[in-house]
Amino acid sequence: MAEERENPRTRRVRRLILDTAVEVLLECGAHDVTASVVAERADVARTTIYRHWPDQLSLLLATVMTLTDSEHISALEGPLAESVPLELERLRMRLVTRDVRSVFGALASYAVQHEAFEDAQRLFVRQLAQPLVLTLEAARARGELSSEVDCEFEATQLAAPILHQHLVLHEEIADSLIAEVSRRWFLNT
Repeated sequence: MAEERENPRTRRVRRLILDTAVEVLLECGAHDVTASVVAERADVARTTIYRHWPDQLSLLLATVMTLTDSEHISALEGPLAESVPLELERLRMRLVTRDVRSVFGALASYAVQHEAFEDAQRLFVRQLAQPLVLTLEAARARGELSSEVDCEFEATQLAAPILHQHLVLHEEIADSLIAEVSRRWFLNT
């Protein structure tokens, strides 16, 4: 159902369910993002959840999308030399203002045990880097990057050291790391 045609009550119920699912994900882990757990906590019928998300994976994927949505992601429109470090700073802020580390860990743990969670983990990481993709695509459209540039690949190259520092090493993301990642990327682009 298209969101613009969705009636306001349905939109509110979907929002309640997804907000509750995010709480469950952050508090209990990916495995507990089920229709039963979310329905009980949100005080809605399981059939209401199944009407929108027919299985646990689809509910989990929608939850991950909600968690990583950066409130209507938009590309930075300034010069690329300024936009890349600013977008990396925005990534750092998204990482530290949400409990991203525990969600990533839970998804990684479940992905090893259950193939269905691999998609959720990939989506989670892709969503974290999506604003960088949009910024690079905007720069490519302005002619600042060659039309040959694979913006998704390049965004991954930019985001990877930041994500590794935070999600794998559990270390603070220093300003110097953001500056060095930007500097090296521009040298190689």
